[in-house]
Amino acid sequence: MKFWKQHSTEYKKTLSLSIPVIIAQAGQITVGLIDNVMIGQLGTTPFAAASFTNTLFSLVLIFGMGYSFALTPLIGKNYGEKDYASIGSWIRNGLMANAFMGVALAAVLLILYFLIPHMGQPESILQASQDYLAILMISVVPMMIFYGFKQFAEGVGDTKTAMKIMLWANLINVVGNYLFMYGKMGLPELGLIGAGVGTLMARTFMAIAFIILFHRNEKFKFFVKLYQQSRFCWDKCLQVVKLGLPLGGQLVMEASAFGLCAIMMGWVSETGLAAHQVAITLSTLGFMIYQGLGAGTTIRVSHYKGENNSLGIKRATKTAMHLMYLYCALLMLVFIGARNILPLMFTNNHTVINLAAQMLVVCSIFQLVDGIQIVLAGTLRGFADARIPVMITFVSYFVISLPFSYLSAFVWGFGAVGIWFGFPVGLSICCTLFQLRYKYLLKRF
Repeated sequence: MKFWKQHSTEYKKTLSLSIPVIIAQAGQITVGLIDNVMIGQLGTTPFAAASFTNTLFSLVLIFGMGYSFALTPLIGKNYGEKDYASIGSWIRNGLMANAFMGVALAAVLLILYFLIPHMGQPESILQASQDYLAILMISVVPMMIFYGFKQFAEGVGDTKTAMKIMLWANLINVVGNYLFMYGKMGLPELGLIGAGVGTLMARTFMAIAFIILFHRNEKFKFFVKLYQQSRFCWDKCLQVVKLGLPLGGQLVMEASAFGLCAIMMGWVSETGLAAHQVAITLSTLGFMIYQGLGAGTTIRVSHYKGENNSLGIKRATKTAMHLMYLYCALLMLVFIGARNILPLMFTNNHTVINLAAQMLVVCSIFQLVDGIQIVLAGTLRGFADARIPVMITFVSYFVISLPFSYLSAFVWGFGAVGIWFGFPVGLSICCTLFQLRYKYLLKRF
């Protein structure tokens, strides 16, 4: 009875932290789809320019998001220790570190802006790509400021505030796109640049909204006082940077590996590339939930670490695993049972549908190891452990998964679906090494 009471409480807390993160991610994915549909209405050239630019920008966005993750375990540990004075210092220095990184990422995008004409892209999309990137570049700093506040809030166990802001920002993005892309309500018709304006409006709103809520919302009143009493500290700012860089690198490596698989798919056939896009889009149904559970696990583990409670860390990790197993089993049944039906949402081409169905079978095979490695990555973040996990990620994806995909497709003759064979292999290695790292840290703790 005591066992069930402890775990039922942990289930409730993990779900209450994870569900808002999942909802926010679902909202972002939805808006991304709406963005593509709206830009697609402008014609082939703007759509191609947006696709190319978003490919460049997405890696910067993913790195920035991963970098900001550093603040959650640092604040979460102090929250568990009830060392509230240190939380105020982490807020100030974490926001400063995020703002610095925002400027640095904008500088990277500025370099890419000037390099676009030399990247071998069609002449017709060059100017549109540069104009669109210029608008997105401006949005990076407010985006990083928002992420700083978001990760602080998650560190003290609040995931709902960021979710609400992001959902409102999604609405602003869609409305801004509509008004500025198509020139509605007397506004200029800006086309693709209008889509960038909509994104800039949304991200600026996110930063301003969290700043206002931080200073005016009753739940943050205590932390505002701590923030005001704190001072800038280079050591703490550097701690955020040292933890944030490998965390950002870890996410970029994962995204790059899937991007490189898409490039290899293009070497096989246009049909393979289309099927890959269908299957990878459907796979986000799993990734989105696992990431939410991973975020909730990070928060719970960091709090228990501050309390010096190893049993709590084990319980939080096991709880997230149990929830992941349940969802994973459901998703595997859906992917296998509806593998010939789900692709119909994207295409009527029978060849693409058949190939996507094969990829969904492979996708169902690696769901379990993918879910385990994402939850364990959340646990390791809760320990503020980043350098070893980023090495594990590099080995799993770039040393093992990608070469295995290449061999399966082009040497062993499995073609397009063979590229997907590398995913379960690489993820299994990553999953195993993360488990060993988790056990090592737990033993040391």
